[in-house]
Amino acid sequence: MSAFSALGMPLFLPLMLQELDAPLQSSWVGLLFILPTLMTAIAARFWGHFADTYGRKTSLLRAELGLAVGFLICGFSQSLWQLIIGLSIQGLFGGTMAASNAYLATSITDKDALKQVLNFTQFSARLALITAPIGLGFLVYHYEVLSLYRVLAILPLLAFLLSCWLKKDVVSAVNVVKKANTIELPKTAANTQVHRPIDIPTPTSNAYTETTSGKKVKNYKQEAHHSVQRITGATFFTNPYLFLSLLQFFLAFCMVATFPYFLPFAKTFGLSTSQIGQLYAMPHVIYLICQLLSGRLRIRMPTSSLTLGFAVLAVAALLHLSNYLALIWLARMLFGAGMFMCYQSLHAQMASTNQSKHSGKIFSRYDALSKWGGVLAGLSVTLFVPMFGLLFPFVISAVMAVIAMIIIKMHQDYATSAKNHTYSKNI
Repeated sequence: MSAFSALGMPLFLPLMLQELDAPLQSSWVGLLFILPTLMTAIAARFWGHFADTYGRKTSLLRAELGLAVGFLICGFSQSLWQLIIGLSIQGLFGGTMAASNAYLATSITDKDALKQVLNFTQFSARLALITAPIGLGFLVYHYEVLSLYRVLAILPLLAFLLSCWLKKDVVSAVNVVKKANTIELPKTAANTQVHRPIDIPTPTSNAYTETTSGKKVKNYKQEAHHSVQRITGATFFTNPYLFLSLLQFFLAFCMVATFPYFLPFAKTFGLSTSQIGQLYAMPHVIYLICQLLSGRLRIRMPTSSLTLGFAVLAVAALLHLSNYLALIWLARMLFGAGMFMCYQSLHAQMASTNQSKHSGKIFSRYDALSKWGGVLAGLSVTLFVPMFGLLFPFVISAVMAVIAMIIIKMHQDYATSAKNHTYSKNI
């Protein structure tokens, strides 16, 4: 419900500016398009810590309420600056996707079940990208665009009320430390020899006996804080979360770069508005079809699907350079297939390396890098399309997909090298 509003309304920013008698230069549209995403990326680190400290359900309720408040401010805006404030609040206090994933990662311990649920949350986002432009596009012909924000605020408020019925997760820094004497990264070939377990004071240790009873809880919290830093602050090749988050950055960049100027690009083929809408939605339709088929047929994507997915994205982006409309349709379908393979692999690996005790920080970083990818993609095309033309977004999208493939290969080589080093050392 939140995704329907948050993903659908930015498409009508030019009409909002027109209602506010604001300048309609493309730079304003581009900046407002990325403003909520930028604010979400900036606030993600704080909200991740907030979720791990006060609970993921509390953070989810905060995100849904913040989104509703931002929508209401936008809906009652009478000037450009009021709209900017509303969009900023929407980004700063929103972030429902990261909050939802963090709650799910805490509540679901089975890896396969968590992977399927993460796929479903992405399924809902793709569905919103199809239904929102159609539904809202019909309404804008009958109502003012800004007034729709007031109505759409009902959706996150309804989500807020429904979320109140969710089971509350219990978060305690003392319990995290007492549960085990060591906290370490998931055991993978890439980090087997790099990190040592973190020693936690026990009742028989000097660190424990030297503290007074009033300082015990404080020390426990400090150790828990250091354990989180050890997990999320590890080097790139030894931290699976950072590696997966960076790939999420590249995936978001590849997708978002093709969004802002797709309308003028498609118009060069002489298509009607309805046909352009179908062409725009095609990757998301293919994603939904693949998701439904994989769930019904119980298809498991191999680990190599991440590399293959970025390769398909690169080919699909370059096919947009063709002058033949049939190849453009093929490119849109391949783009959807590439998105599906990438997301399936990323969600499977996130589920297999999940640590629910730190899910707030982990998924906030994961979502933040995705948002930064979208922000940088939007800025890149806004700056360089006037210089290089409407094909630039697809070229830069393909380049970023190739860079992602190179990073995956480097990570695999490092893992293989670390595994061989461990084997030879044991011999």
